[in-house]
Amino acid sequence: MTQDASDILTDSTINPLPSEEAQTPTETNTGGSATEGDELKAQITQLREQLARSQADYNNLVRRSREELGQIWEWSENKTILKFLSILDNLERALEHTPEEFKGNTWTDGLNSIVRAMQKTVTDFGVSRMNTIGQEVNPDLHEVISQIPHETTTIQAEIEIGYMRGDKPLRHAKVIVGDGTKQA
Repeated sequence: MTQDASDILTDSTINPLPSEEAQTPTETNTGGSATEGDELKAQITQLREQLARSQADYNNLVRRSREELGQIWEWSENKTILKFLSILDNLERALEHTPEEFKGNTWTDGLNSIVRAMQKTVTDFGVSRMNTIGQEVNPDLHEVISQIPHETTTIQAEIEIGYMRGDKPLRHAKVIVGDGTKQA
């Protein structure tokens, strides 16, 4: 019994070639020649190679699409988190300058609760604050705003808090550094 190319390639997996006996065409059962059988074998081999390449291309496309979707999702989250960080910074600055008559007030306590909830939310997204004071300047993490007279060239003050998400900077810290001159 002989099989034609469409029977061999119908399954979603590539079927192994039938045994040699079944592949060898004879004049009695196919009406063709041995050369015709060799041509069919070559066509089958070529089609299998094309199918394998197409499957590999498709698998690569799926993998790349998933990676790109993950990158887009991360970018979108980062943009949203950055907007919340600006609000959080402003609320924290407001609380730092709370007048004495409002300290311990229920309104101030409520504002403190909101700040803590926002801090927890950004922490849940893997965001952490950078520790900058006393550190050496790293241009990958810090943006130097100004220099002040100081005996070291380390970071002396932080104008805007920097944040990391995992091991990547989410927002650079804006800092003031010493200029390395001796103080009198």
